[in-house]
Amino acid sequence: MTRSPGLERLEVAVRLLGLGWYIAFSILVGVLAGVWLDGRSGLAPLFTLIGLGLGLIAAFVGSYRMAAPLLSPPTRRKG
Repeated sequence: MTRSPGLERLEVAVRLLGLGWYIAFSILVGVLAGVWLDGRSGLAPLFTLIGLGLGLIAAFVGSYRMAAPLLSPPTRRKG
């Protein structure tokens, strides 16, 4: 049984939407944690920049792992 092209496009669109949310959430959590630590320590903007960097790294690594299956050529089943 084959899947319709419309369903496959919808699946890709949902994955990309999730990917966008993951990137935004990773960066936002890193920055907010950095702002909170800056407020507690008085070392502004040190922890905000560190949080931004860690959030960007997490977003890049996670998005690469999520997008890798979408970028590889589809495998054909023999049967």
